[in-house]
Amino acid sequence: MSGENKVDCKTKQERVHEVSLMLRRKSIPYILEYINKEWGLGKSEGYNYIKDAKAEWEKYFSQVKKCGMSYYVTQLRELKDQAFGRATIIGKGENKMVVEVPDLNLVFEITKEEAKLMGIYPANKIEGDLNLNHSGEIDSKLTHVLKMEDGELNELINKLSKTGTGDSTTGTEEKKD
Repeated sequence: MSGENKVDCKTKQERVHEVSLMLRRKSIPYILEYINKEWGLGKSEGYNYIKDAKAEWEKYFSQVKKCGMSYYVTQLRELKDQAFGRATIIGKGENKMVVEVPDLNLVFEITKEEAKLMGIYPANKIEGDLNLNHSGEIDSKLTHVLKMEDGELNELINKLSKTGTGDSTTGTEEKKD
């Protein structure tokens, strides 16, 4: 080969980028065929482009690991922006219009996931023991209260509010004159 098919650095980078985008959804044979049709290159050059594209992905994902949570928050925010600007077609024929209608359910779900990722969304259930440096009796009673259903908790609150006006040890009310 006398160098007639050589490309400049910029063109090669553009091709590697294009191949890396195709690697996400296309098969290797499809990519090789595309490289052959579009750029007139054989299989060996095609495999070199695929190898270079995979190397770019490795660099990208090693950077993602370093960035940690911020990468995922950014991804969620991009999805939320798309959900806010979602286009919907209304009407038929000549009356057809494209209107931006935000998908608020999706926006809400993405916001929840973002909050969970950042650790600011309330937990669904409380797990583990309570260690309040008290006796085991107090810990077990608190744990029992935290596991109560809504109806049981309301009943306990009502019972406690009634005992506040009477004898707190027996739970009986004093009669008021």
